[in-house]
Amino acid sequence: MTNSATTKKPRRSGRVRRRAGAVSAPAELPPDFEAWFRDHRESVYRYVRFRVATREVAEDITSEVFLKALRALDRYDPGRSRPRTWLLRIARNAVTDHLRKLRRRGSLHISLDRAPDLVSDGPSQEERLLRAEELRRLFNAAATLREADQEVLSLRYGAGLENAEIAESLKITANAVAVRIHRALARLREAVAEQSGQAGNR
Repeated sequence: MTNSATTKKPRRSGRVRRRAGAVSAPAELPPDFEAWFRDHRESVYRYVRFRVATREVAEDITSEVFLKALRALDRYDPGRSRPRTWLLRIARNAVTDHLRKLRRRGSLHISLDRAPDLVSDGPSQEERLLRAEELRRLFNAAATLREADQEVLSLRYGAGLENAEIAESLKITANAVAVRIHRALARLREAVAEQSGQAGNR
């Protein structure tokens, strides 16, 4: 955390999320927290987006993460974790709660029309459809992995953390992180191949 809290007056920021329908945060945000939102929102969002089916859900959960963090700011201990690590820990819990609800409803699988933000960069409609199909298989295959595999892959390829940062977040060694990522990727490849095989037999 910076020392700006002692040198600047808090700026007004009425919302943590900008789009319509956002839940309002307190009108006065601590300056450090505003910097956290600016610096770490993308990592939190990408981590969440890697785990959930739609952009809208990812935006909702990301907003929830920062609101929870703001309410718990007095409990943050800079001696135990860095801001991004702490925020991602809150995000992990929020995603876990969301996925638990989906499992109870049996709605974890992703259809082709639920990830338009991830396929819109294709140069042609045919290529966008092919990319959508590949992503559907990838996400559905990832959903079959055990929680620990999903977690480490999301932190690495969703949030973009380095192995040392993942180690700090999961409280394991960097070598253990490297092994987990290697094994998780191997299991993901097997799951994708199985998904492709099932699709080919229809």
